[in-house]
Amino acid sequence: MLTSIAVLFALFFRSFLVTPLQVDGNSMEPTIKSKEETLVMNFGKIHRFDVVIIKMPSGETYIKRVIGMPGDRLAYKNDILYINGKKLKENFLKKILDTKHQPYTSDFTLKELTGKAKVPQNEYFVLGDNRRISKDSRTFGPVRDSWIKGRAIIVYWPLNKIRWIGHN
Repeated sequence: MLTSIAVLFALFFRSFLVTPLQVDGNSMEPTIKSKEETLVMNFGKIHRFDVVIIKMPSGETYIKRVIGMPGDRLAYKNDILYINGKKLKENFLKKILDTKHQPYTSDFTLKELTGKAKVPQNEYFVLGDNRRISKDSRTFGPVRDSWIKGRAIIVYWPLNKIRWIGHN
């Protein structure tokens, strides 16, 4: 009886509260590297700079960082994020230095990309941390809140790389 309860609790915990996810690809480097494994919390409010798991209607799964919240106006200019006209620091980014002085995040406005001045209600604008190669909202547009399946909270594998994934 006790074993059955433990198994049911474990299944409930894994199915509804926290699930493991192996990252495939390098669009979230240096925050999360390809083949690292994360724990994903399947509940809770989404905040700016959370790292989220997105299940697209096509079936593709992405892991990206929330940059724009519903109702936000956003733009990048000279590698600086502007939300509703105010500069915001992205402390989680470790810029790659090079001699060409190429921008890490290309300049854009939400209006240029989507034709909309603000992120629509119930949608989020997401970017990969490895901005130069990431397929994200610059490509596929804002994501619906119903497509977000959870927030990555910790990298737990490999064991020598265990770390929390914070928002900033």
